Amino acid sequence: MTPVVQACAVAAIAFGTGAATLSAMKDDLADLAVPSVTWEPGAALDGRVFYTEDTIEETGEVMHDELRFVNGRFQSSRCQLYCDFGWSDYKTWAEGDVIHFTTTTYCPDAPHTVVWYGKVTGDQMRFDGTWTTRRWYWTRQLNVAGQGSVTPHDSVASSG
Repeated sequence: MTPVVQACAVAAIAFGTGAATLSAMKDDLADLAVPSVTWEPGAALDGRVFYTEDTIEETGEVMHDELRFVNGRFQSSRCQLYCDFGWSDYKTWAEGDVIHFTTTTYCPDAPHTVVWYGKVTGDQMRFDGTWTTRRWYWTRQLNVAGQGSVTPHDSVASSG
């Protein structure tokens, strides 16, 4: 076999294998679904800080976080430390004495998106979220559930 024919054969195998790899790639995963309601620009939770205990469903890992609401913006201290997510707009709607909130945060330096949906009743919060990392060759998603209050946890207060 001549070198040109060998090169063509190798290229054909490589392209064929690549096509098989691409067709076997994992499909994209949807972000956390939030209720389809009339959301208002965030303001209802402004000035509040919630200290949460969060569990990653896939690993069972438990973490503490501080969720801040300021001037219509939201920030997670964990996300800020991990990837400098910064502040993101949040939205709310009320149902009796329950304030529902949602926000989508983005890492500026990597393909991470975190979608939050929670409920605040008085000084208590519960939320669900998805942390999705999308790369051209795979998508990975972690599901998190958390709860907390305006009272700091010892480990959060001392770490920060």
